Amino acid sequence: MNKVNVYGSFTQALFFSGVVSIPKYLLTHYTEIGLTDREMIVLIQILCEAESNPYPSIAILAARMTATSTDIEEVVGHLVERKLLTIERYWNHNDQKWDNTYSFVKLIDELAELWAIERSQQLEEERTLKKHQSTPQAISTPINPSMENLVHTFEQELGRLLTHLECENLDRWLSSHFSEELIIEALRRGVSAGIRNFRYLDSILREWEKKGLRTRAEIEAEDAYFQARQEKKNAKPKNLVPKTTPNKYDNFYL
Repeated sequence: MNKVNVYGSFTQALFFSGVVSIPKYLLTHYTEIGLTDREMIVLIQILCEAESNPYPSIAILAARMTATSTDIEEVVGHLVERKLLTIERYWNHNDQKWDNTYSFVKLIDELAELWAIERSQQLEEERTLKKHQSTPQAISTPINPSMENLVHTFEQELGRLLTHLECENLDRWLSSHFSEELIIEALRRGVSAGIRNFRYLDSILREWEKKGLRTRAEIEAEDAYFQARQEKKNAKPKNLVPKTTPNKYDNFYL
């Protein structure tokens, strides 16, 4: 077989081996939702198996990469912890049994929120441009110092300008008597957890409101009390089966 025929046969085999469809928006924005290059490659490998094997083993994923099984297990665990990858149960009609499958619903939610923010920001910029074009002189309005400081702090932490809707969220929190100190503390905790969306921050603030926590000192005291209870339960004898205590933020809607 000559070189031309070999190349032609290979090209045909290459395209008939199948393709993996990866949304361009995911490839161009994955770092903005906190994904690393390695996490993105693991997601692509899982997507590659989606049709034939919806729950590929760690060994299969590691065999296709230079990382070890331990590294891949750690990456998958981090993705599951952040809920960008979830494990669900489904009925396998072929084998007549329940199997596991990976779900990307939360990942899509994160991308959808990012897209909505970008789109909202784009529309806001267009409206502002039209307003400046139609109004020769801007009318000055009183500036709330707390609001101004919050906008500045959020834009620094998020690395971008806030949208009009996000500014309305900040204003709503201030109007609901959440102090500037509490709002910034909620942001700090969201950033530490790698979760920067406003729904998560709102969940934290509402949880503090239910507990009657109004200052950072009260929150830190409550955290210390929660940690002390956990340590006390963990210190119980091993022959006693302690009750499972969920993380206090497990029920937050991300």
